[in-house]
Amino acid sequence: MTKIILASHGELSKGMLDSVKMIVGDLAKNVETFSLYPGANPGDYADKLKKEISSSNEKYIIICDIKGGSVYNALVQTCTYDNVDIFSGMNMNLVLEIVLAVSSGNIDLNAILSHAKDGITLKNRELVRKKIEEEDF
Repeated sequence: MTKIILASHGELSKGMLDSVKMIVGDLAKNVETFSLYPGANPGDYADKLKKEISSSNEKYIIICDIKGGSVYNALVQTCTYDNVDIFSGMNMNLVLEIVLAVSSGNIDLNAILSHAKDGITLKNRELVRKKIEEEDF
């Protein structure tokens, strides 16, 4: 079995889970969240998680909000275990891909990462105009 944890500063992880549940419903019912609030220490949660992981046969996929942030830096310590993978740069594409992959049992983390990156784009007036001009030729 695979455990998914969304971890963030503030309530981003909770909001992300709410949004994901709107799309996939019960497929996300076992996704957990960790929200770091002012004055709290993410190392406390990491220590608790390390104890859980060390006595578990489950696979853990942790998705953090930002690489290099205090949440990520604390939780990346769990990568000393073979059953842990951590993503940074939490976004809806990434979380949906992981939830759907876990529910289907077809988990290809490199493909998931690639698809999540492909979902990040930039559009603006100049780029749209340029694309229209290119299509006209």
